This record gives sequence, C-alpha cells and structure tokens, in this order.
Amino acid sequence: MGIKNIQVVIVLFSLIGIETIGVQIQATPSEGIIGSTSLQLRCSYTAVTGEFVTGANIQAKISGQFQNIATFYTPSLPFNASLTTEGNYLTNRVTLANPTSLSTDSALMQFFQIECEDETEYMCQVAYTSAGGSTSADSGVANISVKGNPERPDSVPSYVPSAGIEEGHNVVFTCTSNVGKPAGKFRWVRYRRNSNGDTLQTTPYDSETTTATLMPGTCTSNGTSSLTLKMEQIDNNVVVRCQVVYQDVPQGSLYKQTLGVNVFYSVRNVQVTKFPSNPTFAEGAEPITLTCTSAGNPAVINTGYTWYKESRTSVSLGTGSTYVINNVVVNETDNYICVAQNSFNGQTFNTNNSIHVQIDLTTTTSTTMPTTKMETSSTNHKTFSIEKEKECSTDLNSILIAVVAVLSGLQLAEMTGLYILHKKGIVQFKIAKKEIVYADVKSDNTQVHIYSTMNRAEDSGNSNYYNEIH
Repeated sequence: MGIKNIQVVIVLFSLIGIETIGVQIQATPSEGIIGSTSLQLRCSYTAVTGEFVTGANIQAKISGQFQNIATFYTPSLPFNASLTTEGNYLTNRVTLANPTSLSTDSALMQFFQIECEDETEYMCQVAYTSAGGSTSADSGVANISVKGNPERPDSVPSYVPSAGIEEGHNVVFTCTSNVGKPAGKFRWVRYRRNSNGDTLQTTPYDSETTTATLMPGTCTSNGTSSLTLKMEQIDNNVVVRCQVVYQDVPQGSLYKQTLGVNVFYSVRNVQVTKFPSNPTFAEGAEPITLTCTSAGNPAVINTGYTWYKESRTSVSLGTGSTYVINNVVVNETDNYICVAQNSFNGQTFNTNNSIHVQIDLTTTTSTTMPTTKMETSSTNHKTFSIEKEKECSTDLNSILIAVVAVLSGLQLAEMTGLYILHKKGIVQFKIAKKEIVYADVKSDNTQVHIYSTMNRAEDSGNSNYYNEIH
C-alpha cells in the first residue's frame, strides 16, 4: 500500500472516531503505605506511522471527576513536566519525567511520599497529531490503594481501680492506639509472675472487641479496647500487655504493658517448724527454735507473728517470726501456736498453725553399775525402763539381806522390829532404838546410808515416827 493510501486510511479512522494510538497507565506497586514509600505511575503510548505525540496528562479522580494533575511534553516541545493547579497537593511528594520519544515512550510520575488522598483512580490522556489534525487518546483506569501502618499504643494500659486492688475484685484494663488502615485490633496477654519476675502462666485474650474510629484528617483509625479480669492471689505482680494485631498478624514490637499490678490478699499458708526437728527432746537439751512462715500481701511483718501455748492461750509468749525455748524442761511440753496477721484497706486478717514439742525426763545410770538395756515407747512420749525395774528388785533383796546380816551381828539382841516402807522409792528401816537405815531404790546409787539419830519415837512414845529423806 502506498503512502497516499495510508494517509487516506488514517483520515477515515479519524473521521469515524477510531483511535489508532495505544495508551496504557499502570501503578507499580498498586498499593502504597502512608509515609515514605516508592510508587510509580507510568503512562505509556505507541503511535503508528504518521502519528506524532505532542504531550500527555495524568488524571486523578477527585470529588468524583477525573482532573488533570500533571502535564508532560515530548521532545518537540522544550518544556518541563509540571503539576497542574489541581495537582498542587502532590508538591514535594512526586517527581515527573517527560517522554523522550515522539512515537513510543512513557510519561512517569514517581511518588516518594504517600498520603491518604493518593488512594483513588488514575488514567492517562495522550495528545497527538496525524494527517487528520490534532486529537487525543485515553487509557483505561488504574487504582492506587493506600494502607496505614499501625502504631504502638499511646501509653501503657490504664486500669480501674488503679490502687487498693483486692483478691476477688474485678479490674478493667483499657488500651488505645492508631490501629492503621484498614483498621486493626488489639490482642491482650496476661503474664502471671512470681516475686522474682519469672513468668508462671501466659494467657492471651484474642476475642476482646476493638472499636475503631477514623481519625480526623487521616484515613487511619484510632482503636480502643478493654479487658476485664477478676484478680486472684496468683495475680499479685501480674503484667497485662496490649498488642496491636494488623491484618491478622500480631505486631511484635507494637505493644505496651503495665508494671506488676499489686493485688492484696489475706494471710494464709501458715507453717511452723522446729529446730532441731527431733520428735522428742531430753530435759536439759539445747534450746529449741520454732520458726513461723506465711503467705500474704502485704507480707506479715515480724511483729505480725504472735506465739502462744495451747494450754494457756490467754497469755502471749512473745512476737516475731521465731520463738526460742531456752529452758528445756518437762513442763514446757505443749502445742505451740503461731498466729500470723496482716492488714490492708482498713481490714485485719489472721490465721494460725501449731506444732507439738515433747520434752521427757532424763534417766542417768551410775558408772559403778552394769550397762542396762533400755526400751522406749513413742506412744505417749515417755520412756519406760522395764529391765531396770527387775534389776532394782533384785538389788533391793540383796541390800536387805546384807543390812539385816550386819545389824543382826551388831544389835541382834536389841532388835525390836523391822518396818519396810516403799514410799516414793524409799525403803526405810528402824533398827533397835537409835539407828535408822534408808535405801533409795529409785537412785542409781545403791550405797546404803546409815544415819544415827536420837530415837525421838521412843522418847515421844510414838512408834510410827520416822525421818524421810527425799
């Protein structure tokens, strides 16, 4: 086909409204993030022979209508690309580049700062000339969507009441923050900790509702969420975290959390221990130390511990977390009670526990006597000597025979009677009129003591009068 015929075809296409130039617009990427970001709008065209591009406009849909926001020129016109009056909102946020060819090239708008108003529809219009005169061609529509990154919560979660929190009471925690665009939500986490700050239990709360409100002058939303927790003893020193979740992904660094929350609870878990921890103690043993411990917030202070004996609870033994039994004697055997007390919010609480201390008599053995085997019973915390009793009986018979023999040889003629008493372990003899012999069968010392004395029984006429040695 000759040149003349081609020109005729172009004119005919122009007359019947058929555009022979191809125009496209593309956003790369199609999604921008509010703030510093890189996004490009490219207006591309391809002309056929005989068509010459003279310029191009990028248009944005503003208030429901497409308006020119930037104008571009080809090399045939020595002008720099520029923003139009309607596009002045892009000042200092974009750069523009003219096409470098009259037939096939692109006009470029490069964003380096994205704002909310950049989310809209865009199209490109290319002006060109041909044998039929000057005309223009339009591209299709490209969309740019804008997202807003969320931010850390404004502050640590607030909570009500903020002080004097007691076990069993409800506490309401509240968190606010920019949750971005599209609006995100909050995720709550409770960290139960011990007194050293070590986490004992982690509990997330993902079902809490977040209310999002569009912030004036922006396309992002301000979110608010609340969490209600019933405080327990284990919640003393608890930490509550508020974390932003954006597009269903918890944002690792976007959180704030409370300091440890102080939760009051009454004194409990009172424990009493003894040292040494013997089941029984011998009379005269080393001092016995009793120690009392408890749980509570506030913690029980030293003077919050009071000691009593179960046999005399009306009289305090003293205060403090320890009590020492210095005089280890039989009559100190008892149940020792520790009462622990703490107070908060104008209330006083106390509880107690006890421990039994058993102190037994000490039985000693003379070095002159044979070693005797002892058997003990812990049933009533007393020591019983079974074989000793048998041995004492044997020894007593021997002693009696020896005493009678001696006295018979000395004063056999004057013996008037023999009286044997076994009262409190004392065997008592009255020989003639002037001598009394005593033997203590409870003593480990089997020596026989002979005492000479005036026979006041004879003088008084009372034959039942005896001296007793205890």
